[in-house]
Amino acid sequence: MLPPIGPPVPVGLPPLADVRLESGLRVIAARHASTPMTELRLAIPLHVESFADAAVQEVLAASLLGHTAAGEQGPADDDLAASGSLLSATRSARWLGVAGSGPSSLLPLQLDVLARSLVRPRFTDDVVRAVMVRARGQLAATRAQPQLIASEALVEHLYGPLPQMQDVPREADLAAVGHEQVRLAHHQCVRPDRAALILVGDLDPDLAVEQVTRAFAEWEAAGTTWETTEGPLLPQPRARTIARVPRPGATQTQIRLVRPGLARTDPGFAALTLANIVFGGYFSSRLVAEVRERHGLAYRCESVFRDHLDQLVVAVEADTATEHGRRTLDHLRAQLRRMRTEPPTSAEIEAARRYVTGMTALAASSQQGWASSLMLALATGQEPERISRILDDFTSVTENDVAAAAGRFFDPDDFHGVVLGDSPTPFETETFL
Repeated sequence: MLPPIGPPVPVGLPPLADVRLESGLRVIAARHASTPMTELRLAIPLHVESFADAAVQEVLAASLLGHTAAGEQGPADDDLAASGSLLSATRSARWLGVAGSGPSSLLPLQLDVLARSLVRPRFTDDVVRAVMVRARGQLAATRAQPQLIASEALVEHLYGPLPQMQDVPREADLAAVGHEQVRLAHHQCVRPDRAALILVGDLDPDLAVEQVTRAFAEWEAAGTTWETTEGPLLPQPRARTIARVPRPGATQTQIRLVRPGLARTDPGFAALTLANIVFGGYFSSRLVAEVRERHGLAYRCESVFRDHLDQLVVAVEADTATEHGRRTLDHLRAQLRRMRTEPPTSAEIEAARRYVTGMTALAASSQQGWASSLMLALATGQEPERISRILDDFTSVTENDVAAAAGRFFDPDDFHGVVLGDSPTPFETETFL
């Protein structure tokens, strides 16, 4: 017989240096010498006022690392390839991000390439045109994905047109991007005073900060930028219904329902997390057991937390065959209702607690996990120390706390959203888009 699982192993912060440079760039360098590598994460907030802005920033991200000013050492990609390091830039609706990894001994070279790309990019007409041709070639396939269509239909139904939540630009907006717009976006957005750089690896934290300081010496917060908006970023929902969104010919149906959750810094967040895991947060959850395993209705169903600008929402999602759309929705709502009439049991709560503490310990075992956790903490307005306290929160939350969270946050009448598909079957509280 296997021995019982022991208590969670404490997760302590690795030795780190947390410094804000004169330019305003926040640098966190942490020593985690599990391999002779270093993980790099850079995040820069974006300011979006229109769908055209999102398209310009998409091209900015796609062209940022490939070219630096003429007269310097070749394209940045060549320098990195020779060193065995990787850097890639991406854009989400709210962030310009750079992720990288490479041998710790070559960190200065990686930082130098990144700094040159940020400070002296080459957004000439031919560079931007080449990037746009490549991006437009990928756009049609990306925009045809039902996951993206469902996500955009949900945002449109709840809030109306909201470019601040557009992850993938539209074809017409992308086609209108010019190199001067990309240069202006770089000037306004790619600034150190709102950015954060994370380094985790086989490194000396203080020495790594010195290397960053030298490499990024020319990166200054110059020129005009946007004013910080006071008050909530997310508008009030314009609809509190479940809408049927026609997708003629679709063989799948996507169900997307959300309701407001709690901020990650709220004292009740740990209880809500455990309640959500019991409901649909992992493979042994009630949702998966009933909807997927017992009734075979959906090949994917889960309950997760998602960020809608500055509001964390509880999102219940399912992907199913068209003929099962109505039944799947009914079962989702029945399981939500059950969370209130049959609160999570002691065994369910303990299983959820072991799952989340185990996943936290797993993330803390790797350089990639620490780099991503530190960046997530900063991006959501938390400090690194929060990571070391989160296990205490999960282990100290009581069964009554979890039952209270289940009763408060899993009322089916509080969930609104869309059912995307080809099903003509009407359902309760529906509207048509």
